[in-house]
Amino acid sequence: MRAQISSVILFAALVTVIAGTSLGLTALWGGTISLIAYAWGGFQVWLHPGNRAPERMAGAAMRAEAGKVVIMLALFGLTFAKVAVMRELAHVAVLFPGFLLAQIAGWVQVARLERRLETERYGQDD
Repeated sequence: MRAQISSVILFAALVTVIAGTSLGLTALWGGTISLIAYAWGGFQVWLHPGNRAPERMAGAAMRAEAGKVVIMLALFGLTFAKVAVMRELAHVAVLFPGFLLAQIAGWVQVARLERRLETERYGQDD
């Protein structure tokens, strides 16, 4: 999640400098939606004490992914329903890239960690 947090903060700071505080906060919120969902997934898979048992791991992973989707949809729905300014094109044009940047940073980090684990497991250097 450090990679995601770093990318979200950098993007929000860049948007703040270029377009202003309101859009910078919107970019930060877009990334935060992704971070909240990832935190839920990480808790379910890695930190929840009941999910450490091998027979519960597959179910925990499915609950984590389903929960991530529900959390993202709920937060986007609440954002657009309750905050009128978020329905403006400029805010939407910053909200979704902030969200996508955090998602992509998470995917890249997972791919890098998996690649490193494969290298360590088989003793190969790529």
